[in-house]
Amino acid sequence: MSADAHVDNRLLFGGAAIASGLLSFLLIVLATSPAPRAAAELLPYLEAHRPTYMLTATAALLWVCTGIPFIVGLGALLGGARPVLARAAELLAAGGVLLLGVATFATVGAFLALSAAGQLAPAPAESTYLAAVLSNLSFYLSDPGLMTLGFGQLLFASLAWRGGVFPRLLSAIGYAGGLAGLLTLAVYQTSVLALVQIGALGVWGIATGIMLLRARPARPLRT
Repeated sequence: MSADAHVDNRLLFGGAAIASGLLSFLLIVLATSPAPRAAAELLPYLEAHRPTYMLTATAALLWVCTGIPFIVGLGALLGGARPVLARAAELLAAGGVLLLGVATFATVGAFLALSAAGQLAPAPAESTYLAAVLSNLSFYLSDPGLMTLGFGQLLFASLAWRGGVFPRLLSAIGYAGGLAGLLTLAVYQTSVLALVQIGALGVWGIATGIMLLRARPARPLRT
């Protein structure tokens, strides 16, 4: 990181960035746990793994709460001579994190609600049908957040590449994550691109947090 780059409240923003990075990897681990594809097996699986679903919902909310401060700190760190572009990246990335976090929480909440009320359905087939609808709808709910976040990641990667604040490898990881997000809708019903994108954001979160915590407190940038 440039010796002249500083951020107000660097402990707050640095801690939030590291927490966001760790939560990103926790969400990846939770998302990659094996789950049945058949709609008839979804609700029994949810009942057997309810704590995992509740942990996912909680982690998603904490990810939003730490991710937005991380993105604001990242914008201050990378803004330099391009503050307008950095602000655009901040708004896109923060909006994407918010959209994706809310979509994840809403999807998990809908499955939990369906599981709780499933025994009241007139016929078991109705619960199975609704579970299939929610399973497919979850992809569409996550796409706006992933694509918005992806565009923000691309702008941040461009700022990092041109500004020399991050190593080139870290900038390349940012490009990969951003591109994966923008391609989300083109590759329907696959979580691979989302995992790449969130993994890239996690790497950036931990790296940004370390850089902010190591920054000298003198001559802070405005955030």
